[in-house]
Amino acid sequence: MIRAAAVLFISALAMSVGAADQASVRSAPSHGPVASFQTSDRCIACHNGLTTASGEDVSIGFDWRASVMANSSRDPYWQASVRRESMDHAPATAAIEDTCSRCHMPMMRYDAKVHGRRGEVFANLPFRAHSDGGSLAEDGVSCSMCHQMSAEKLGTPDTFTGNFLVDAPNARGEHQEYGPYAVEPGHTRVMKTSTEGFTPVQAEHIRQSQLCASCHTLITESLDADGKEIGRLPEQVPYQEWLHSDYKDQRTCQSCHMPVVSEPVAITRVFGQPRQLSRHVFSTLSANWVDNNSSDERASYQSTGAALGFNVQY
Repeated sequence: MIRAAAVLFISALAMSVGAADQASVRSAPSHGPVASFQTSDRCIACHNGLTTASGEDVSIGFDWRASVMANSSRDPYWQASVRRESMDHAPATAAIEDTCSRCHMPMMRYDAKVHGRRGEVFANLPFRAHSDGGSLAEDGVSCSMCHQMSAEKLGTPDTFTGNFLVDAPNARGEHQEYGPYAVEPGHTRVMKTSTEGFTPVQAEHIRQSQLCASCHTLITESLDADGKEIGRLPEQVPYQEWLHSDYKDQRTCQSCHMPVVSEPVAITRVFGQPRQLSRHVFSTLSANWVDNNSSDERASYQSTGAALGFNVQY
């Protein structure tokens, strides 16, 4: 029964079409569109070549590039799941691709939404890295995606299932990119120049679990063959599991999945200052946990489901 539930959850991934898209597009200033992203190559130039005093390479760019976040759009299992669900629910193909791209191709999808379009998965495959937006899809969950997410409504149902918000540029057309540290004017100028208008801003929410909850709380809508909703289920709820655990008052998602380097290290190769660095490795657990749940763990998952209004059965 546990395996069957796991298969159901996994196969439902691309069926998550969301009843509403929420108000995830902001009003634009007069100078132009709201959402704008840069691909990771603009960031890696300064955030690679980072080493500890003992010589260990802790480069942010190299760590991220090998992670599941960077490869979210390349994942062949995810691509196959979207294709399978689109074949099984052909009338809802556009909605399926739009919803599944919220978290797996988030920059492309958000930019499409701002311009009044739906996100498309297979129109971007095979990836083509040029100005038509293919590179935004290929870059997966990239630097300027997570670091531009607004603090507004984080950790609430309004931003679950990929309905995060991105703050609009300011009156000068500058995009704020949030980080854990205050950045001195010289480094700010370097970043604005290299990224064409992205400005580093210190913000506490970049360290909080609520930031992760937007894509890692997935409430799936199951569809029939005609593409009509026939039910809803909590497919992925690690944020709610964390809320109901002892770790809520001890550790954040980031503190486990982005382990801290044991010594201060420069976080940029351009006149970097030694600081506490969290590795951008986004470590994951084995999927085999599904078959090894203790009775206490199962009870915890059932409690989490009940809190979301669902009856979790094993």
